[in-house]
Amino acid sequence: MNKIFCLETEWDKSIQDLKKKSAAKSLLEFIENTMNIPYAFRQVATSQDFEYYINHLNYSSYSAYDMVYLCFHGAKSAIEFANGVNLNLRTFANKHENLFLNRNVHFGSCSSLRMKEEEIKAFKRHTNARMITGYTRDVDFMNSFVFELWLLSTIAAHPNYTAKGVMTRAVLEMPSHVKKFGFVAY
Repeated sequence: MNKIFCLETEWDKSIQDLKKKSAAKSLLEFIENTMNIPYAFRQVATSQDFEYYINHLNYSSYSAYDMVYLCFHGAKSAIEFANGVNLNLRTFANKHENLFLNRNVHFGSCSSLRMKEEEIKAFKRHTNARMITGYTRDVDFMNSFVFELWLLSTIAAHPNYTAKGVMTRAVLEMPSHVKKFGFVAY
């Protein structure tokens, strides 16, 4: 059974406004209501929040969460928190060996996978992820929302797909998004 584990940043650089609503939660609720895929969700503002929640994937009670959806601001080879701190993906992978064991991980963040192919493959090896997907370019919210709805539901509907299978299907079904966002799957 598919389950989604999602961490989302506070999108505004100011973490003072507690009235802002989540951007990812409506997508997760839609997937849960239409495909019966449960999710665990937290918003995080700082790298300390992120570390606390991402480490939940080490607990046996989260072993069924086979899709990890990380929604952040991004930069080349990094995700960015609301407080302006960047987390380098190579550093993260070295610190968190095997964290994503047999999980599909999607970086819903601008340019985070703008890295050399060997670096993405090293991230995948260190974290033991089944598949890594994300963007090599900047993305806009509305179009990425549509694409990520397609992506998460496709991965859930076809759990045996490899990265090559997801990429082939993305090129066929969502070609303008693949090109515009620089979508990649490893």
